[in-house]
Amino acid sequence: MLTLDGKMKRYTIVVSLLLLLFLVGYFLTVHKPQFLGLLVGLAFSYLSLWTTFRKARVIGDVAAGLTKYSTFSYIIASFGVLIRIGLAILCVWLALVYPDVLDIISVITGFSLIYIIIMADMLIEFGRKR
Repeated sequence: MLTLDGKMKRYTIVVSLLLLLFLVGYFLTVHKPQFLGLLVGLAFSYLSLWTTFRKARVIGDVAAGLTKYSTFSYIIASFGVLIRIGLAILCVWLALVYPDVLDIISVITGFSLIYIIIMADMLIEFGRKR
């Protein structure tokens, strides 16, 4: 079973590969708004996941009495939900403001891709345990 850091490292690798794939698709196909929308949505979604990871790490370390964190870390941890909602709103707002550059459906799909990655990881782990 992987630790929280191990899972985040795995998600980072998967997201990086997908972002690279979307970047290649952006440059090599005529579907530029769709691939850029997927890229932007997944990037914002990964940033949202990172804030959740950071919050879990700060709270876990403080509860265990391991280390002291800066005030900035506590602020990020306490406003995590607002930051994630703000990222989702910003992502959709960018797609609405620049419709010729970003496809709104692709942005929303890209934003939800991180949840598909997490569910696939959970199913793989469940299959390995069986």
